Amino acid sequence: MKEYLRKLFFYRELLYNLTVKEVKVKYKNSFIGFLWSMVNPVMMLAVYYVAFGIIFRLRALGMTRYEFYLLAGILPWNFFSLSLLQSVSAVVNNADLVKKVYFPREVLPLSYIGAASFHFLLQELVLVAFLLIFRVRLSPWIFALPLLLLLQLVFTAGLSFYLSALNVFFRDVRHFTEIALLAWFWITPVVYPISFIQDSFPAWAERIYMLNPMAHIVLLWQRITYNSPVNGPQAAYFSVEGFLYAVALSLFLLLSGYYLFCRLEGRFAEFV
Repeated sequence: MKEYLRKLFFYRELLYNLTVKEVKVKYKNSFIGFLWSMVNPVMMLAVYYVAFGIIFRLRALGMTRYEFYLLAGILPWNFFSLSLLQSVSAVVNNADLVKKVYFPREVLPLSYIGAASFHFLLQELVLVAFLLIFRVRLSPWIFALPLLLLLQLVFTAGLSFYLSALNVFFRDVRHFTEIALLAWFWITPVVYPISFIQDSFPAWAERIYMLNPMAHIVLLWQRITYNSPVNGPQAAYFSVEGFLYAVALSLFLLLSGYYLFCRLEGRFAEFV
């Protein structure tokens, strides 16, 4: 493992250049450029706000500033799903590089995650700016934002190593990931409060629900950017046990996923 990490560090400039390339290519020749990174979450915000905030009247249940609650969950979820969808095909989509040039193959999925991180940070800055403009008092939790971003990066990278390696040998992994993310979204408290689960299901069902690590990560993002005195009883939920569970699982996925990826990368050129 140390040897793999040493090689990755030696090729850190390649990782940086590939990440910058992904950032630039996405909006190449676009008139408004990086502003497009806000179009998707804003459209999702509008749709879910109408559906859940107006039609299903979640605002009537005491959820003040529901639009900010939505953004607090939608932005990290979009970052997670975009990172997985792009990184799962990272090795296959760069078959020419894999076959002709030697470099640590793990820089490929990591470059996609790095590019998605850049756009996510832009969106989070815009969210914080909106909170300030509308005079929503930020909680002290806002200073934990870098640590939470690191936690989500670790979790996402671990899964990406697994999926991108397996997709080289089984191309159905890409399609499975798309379907899994669709289902995963609805079992994560992004558009509805966690109190819905706590009030509607028995304790054993809630414990199964909370095995979802993204539930804890999204709840933490909501805690950081949505939880403030104006939000009353529907303030974002936080659990120390849940946080430690997410940290432990993320570290396990990163170490085991990276190990699997490095063990299989010698055969990538034969199958891409």
